[in-house]
Amino acid sequence: MIDVMVAYSNQDDLTFDDRYYLEQHVPMVKNLLGKHGLCYVRVHRGTDTSSPYYLIAHLGFDSPEAFETAFDIVGQQLMDDIPNFTDVEPLLQINEVVTP
Repeated sequence: MIDVMVAYSNQDDLTFDDRYYLEQHVPMVKNLLGKHGLCYVRVHRGTDTSSPYYLIAHLGFDSPEAFETAFDIVGQQLMDDIPNFTDVEPLLQINEVVTP
């Protein structure tokens, strides 16, 4: 199992539409990637303004290959939606899940 971390840096000039993200983007992620092996989506928001990341999403897949295949198919649609809720480019990191 892998966990793809999608992190949005917390910056002084950050623009982030939480409502759009939670009500539009996350359902889009679930719908598009869910058809291609997405196991879960978990969203975490920083607790204060000094947090290094404003928001982090975790996307679970069975393998790096499953994620790569899914992202090859629908990733551009997801990336094209980012300007609708933020002006920050997300950082992606693929992690091996070592404990459940």
